[in-house]
Amino acid sequence: MATSSITHNFVVSTPDSVERFVTALDKAEQDRIPNQILPGRQLTDSKEILALMSKRRK
Repeated sequence: MATSSITHNFVVSTPDSVERFVTALDKAEQDRIPNQILPGRQLTDSKEILALMSKRRK
């Protein structure tokens, strides 16, 4: 799930602006929160899904 997005267009016209923009993007990439690994598995077989859902109803 994204926690932030770029919602505006930016015009970067000078070499100094380009450098600042790239530095800001690099810093944002380094400061991001790593994905958490959660225990579990993905069910793809319809029989397994039905078995799990039947347990849930009880």
